Formats: sequence, C-alpha cells, structure tokens
Amino acid sequence: MTRNQLRRLVLDNGLRVLLAPNPTGASIGVAVHYGVGFRTEPGGHTGLAHLFEHLMVQGGHAAPPGGYLPQVQRAGGLADAKTRQDLTVYYAAAPASALEMLLCLEADRMRSPRISPRNLRTQTAVIDEEIRLMVRNRPYGAFPWVLPRALHSRAENARDGYGESVDLAALDIPLCERFFHDHYSPGNALVTLTGAFDPDEAQRLVRRYFAPLQGRPVVAAPDAPEPEPRAEARLSVTDPHAGLPAVAVGYRMPDPVTERAGYLAHLVLAALLGQGRHALLRRGPAAPAGVTSLSVGCGLFGLPLDTAGPDLLTLFAVHGSGVGNDGADADGGRVTDALDAALTTLAENEIDPGLLRATTARWASGALRELGDPSTRAQLLGSREMLFGEAELTERLPELVRDQVTGEQVSRAAARLRASHRAVVRFVPRTAATAAAGATATAAAAQGKAVA
Repeated sequence: MTRNQLRRLVLDNGLRVLLAPNPTGASIGVAVHYGVGFRTEPGGHTGLAHLFEHLMVQGGHAAPPGGYLPQVQRAGGLADAKTRQDLTVYYAAAPASALEMLLCLEADRMRSPRISPRNLRTQTAVIDEEIRLMVRNRPYGAFPWVLPRALHSRAENARDGYGESVDLAALDIPLCERFFHDHYSPGNALVTLTGAFDPDEAQRLVRRYFAPLQGRPVVAAPDAPEPEPRAEARLSVTDPHAGLPAVAVGYRMPDPVTERAGYLAHLVLAALLGQGRHALLRRGPAAPAGVTSLSVGCGLFGLPLDTAGPDLLTLFAVHGSGVGNDGADADGGRVTDALDAALTTLAENEIDPGLLRATTARWASGALRELGDPSTRAQLLGSREMLFGEAELTERLPELVRDQVTGEQVSRAAARLRASHRAVVRFVPRTAATAAAGATATAAAAQGKAVA
C-alpha cells in the first residue's frame, strides 16, 4: 500500500475510519473529528462547543489518574484539540508503539467523558482566562472574530469560538450531557490514522475498542446559507491595548464544492497579495505606505477548506509609520485604497507567468511540508473527509494549485473582490479614539457658541 492510498471503514455503530499508512516513518498521527463546532451550538449557549473540547481533553472515565494528556506524554507523544466552525478535532502524535494506547483512550472518552460539576467549573474558568488573555487584553484580539460578525447575517455564521462569558456561566451538567448525546455519537465521528502502522492490525484494534460503543441518531448539521453581500459593511473597534491603528478586511470565498476552480484561484490571489517577500502589498508601487504588519489568507484561521459554511479571504494590516495616534487615517484608507488598486491591476492586466509560477510553487511547497507531520496530515485528511467526503483532496491540493490555477482564473477572482462585497473593520487605539472624541466635542462646543 503506497502513501497515497487510503482505506475507509464504517463500523456498525456508524463510526467512520480512515487509514493512511506511511511505512517509511517511525511515528503515527491520530485524529478524531466530530461533526460539531461553534456553528452547531444551540441558540443562547455560545461557547459550548469550545467548552466541550476542554471537557473532553480531560479524558474518559477509564483514564488513569491525571487524565488523558499525561499518559500520552509518558508514551513520548503530544496531544491537543481545537474547535472550528463545523468540527471539533482531538489529535495526537506519538511513536508507533503507542497506537493501541491512543485508540483505547479515544474510545474511552467517546464512550463517556468526565463531565462533573468540578470539571465544568474548572474549565469554564480556564476559558474565561483564555478570553481575557487572547481577546480582551491582547492587541487586536477581536481579529478575526469581528469579520464574520460584520459580513454575515445569520447568527450561526457570526459566532466566535470562545462564546460569551454570560452564556458560559449559565451552562450546567444536564445541558452538557445533552450536547454530548446529540453530537458526540460514533455516527458523527471520524477516526483518522496516519504514519507507521500496519493497516490490518490497525483495523483490528479500531474494531476492538470502538465497535462496542453504542450508536445513536446523528443530529443534522445546521443549514445556514448566507446571501451574497450587496454593500460594504463597516465596523469600528476601540482597542485599549493597540499601540497603532489597524484595519481588517474580509471577502466571501467561493463555495469550495460547487466553485472549486474559483476557490483555488482565491488561494493563489491571497498569496499574490500578501504572502512571500515579493507579494504586491508588501513591496513595490502597490504596497501601502506606513504598514508595519500585514497578513492575507484564506479561511477564518488561515487554513483553506476548513469549513463547509461561508468562509472568508481576510486581510489584516497594522499601519503606523507616518500615521499618528491622533486618529489620522485610523479608518485604514491607505490600506484599502492600495488593496483596491492591486485588485484592479490583477483583474485588468495579464499576470506575469513567472510570478504566477513562483507563487503557486511556493504555496504548493508549503502545503507539502505540512503533510510530513503525521498529526497534521491526520487532521487535514480527516477534516476534508468530514466536510467534503474528499480526504484525497488534501494530498492533491498542492498539485491542483501549482499546475491547474491559471492567470485568467486569478484575474477573475480579483475582479470578484469588489468593495461592495466586503467588510472593513478598523481598530482604533484608545488614545486615538479619545483624542478624536475630544476634537469632536471641542468642535461641537465652538459651533454652539457661534450659533449663539
């Protein structure tokens, strides 16, 4: 069996299994995806999916003292988890000898995680601290969460992964148990194995540990289509921790299933605009003046093909040099003007073939490097299998981008990113916002005296 051959298996309880062996290595990757994310949360209970990730990481009832993570670490492995719009994934990388142990631990928490009042209180407090550190007290911490809020009309698509503190405080054990029953059934899960293992032995172990788990009805994922934006949406965020103004821009991406060629062209477009030393918005005449930090990417978290719902191409730029903290250009006008000019140039002119080749080759090289890590490969294969039924797309993607995206497709993608179809969020340092408010008040007072 070669590296690129995948073996699929479905157990009687509905659990899907994806085996992707690579006998040349010495380690394995294990990823367990559940079809639940923060778009799946019931109304009024934001943050529940992420909280449940924290609860599951503690392990199942049969885990030894100390829980799941210490046992993985003692075996020489690493493990973590993450919550996305439509998925929650638990993943690990370890020596090949740890395969049976990892499968046993994953089956244990799929059967019955440790949901207790103490764990609930502890993990809620952990997430509150995470929100404080990563969002409230971090410069520009509202990025990227503000972009879906500005661009999308459906509550499911506008949520952030952390949730609201008031909602988290109201969660209780019965709600968590119901969430587990509805969304953590074997039929809503996929186990992906990568790396140095024998597929026949792995199949035997999967059946041993997961087949006894009882199947349950699968709760359907939310259907929350978004209308195409018809007008530019603008928001302003006063950021007490930002030293310089910043601007975030978000555009809707094409559907990765029905508009695959257009989606891939947007990946290349983002790379041309802001990735690499020679990106149009980083150097040369198109680069906006005064920008100290710039990122352009596809996917809310910078990872393409990461959701089945509406997704974004995003730009984030901190602009400081030559831009004072008195609020001058705090709306990011220099950045959005430069972005519009670069998009117009790409839309109306032939893209240099050499630049296109270099850009797609660099993108493909980075994607291929990611697949060298068994854990990352397991996560990517599992995500694309769960979301699109196309695990193979993960290993085909570098070739598709490098060999099939044309300059004409990229030009069409650039023409699609119109100002009327985007969200623009400006981040204003508190000092600038205070100065601007004072200037407005002074002007109003002067006007009042003049009228009098």
